[in-house]
Amino acid sequence: MHIDKLISKVKTNLNITDASRDLAIKDILQNVMDYCNLPKIPVEITAERQGITAEEAYALIDLPVELEPFVRKKLQGIINYEAENGTDTVFDVKSIKEGDTNITYNVDQNFSKDAVYGLSDVDKKALHRFRRVQS
Repeated sequence: MHIDKLISKVKTNLNITDASRDLAIKDILQNVMDYCNLPKIPVEITAERQGITAEEAYALIDLPVELEPFVRKKLQGIINYEAENGTDTVFDVKSIKEGDTNITYNVDQNFSKDAVYGLSDVDKKALHRFRRVQS
């Protein structure tokens, strides 16, 4: 399935009607392609050869259709995280005590900012079947 169709399917399934989440979806797809060693077309070279823009060439990259549920759930996790914590948090603070000042940071692998926006160990296990040996 072409990337642009995968993005459209994710947006349709999450009832997203504008382009506000396109960048987040593309970031998720880039992380997935990097982790799984999925083939990437050298977009600039392909675009020059075919007389199309780099963005149009990027949209033609084929990915397994089975990645849609993973991308959808990952994006929903990001949306939920941002609804709960906002988008401009500097640190993942779990708790703050004022008496003798104690700050505890959220270092849980499943709920930290890195795990939400990047690929956690659970995500990597889910993507393992799509992973290819790098040549």
